[in-house]
Amino acid sequence: MDVVIRLASNESELSAAYKLVCELADHEGSREQLRISEAMFLNAASGAKPKIHILVALIGDEIVGTVTYFQRFHIWNGSDIFELDDLFVSPKARGQGIGTKLLKALGQEAKTMGMPIKWQVDAENHRAIALYKKLGAQFSASGLCFWLPENMPEDN
Repeated sequence: MDVVIRLASNESELSAAYKLVCELADHEGSREQLRISEAMFLNAASGAKPKIHILVALIGDEIVGTVTYFQRFHIWNGSDIFELDDLFVSPKARGQGIGTKLLKALGQEAKTMGMPIKWQVDAENHRAIALYKKLGAQFSASGLCFWLPENMPEDN
């Protein structure tokens, strides 16, 4: 089945994305650190100037992956950047390239705006780091990834 990547466009999709963020927290063993409620999440992702942006991955009508991010000013860069907060694909949908498709879709959005993307990754997550490097992101030993627009692929 085809995977569709798009901005979350309604409360149902935002709610599904929130549930995936909760799954990520469970997966990482850090659920007690996830303090945002579903209502807070929906509020932060809604309105004329949302605080967070959310891409979702759909197979049919089921949301199986999400990436949350926000735009902020980066002092060292001297410009706005996208900061990737969470990327998660449901375990039942892994192995289909959905995480890569979510990253590439975010990369296209950032590239269109001429902005790099910054995020952190556990230095022991070698599979993710290999993927990020393959896509052209720079990785530092501290777990920081920085993806310049000129290194972002053209296609999804």
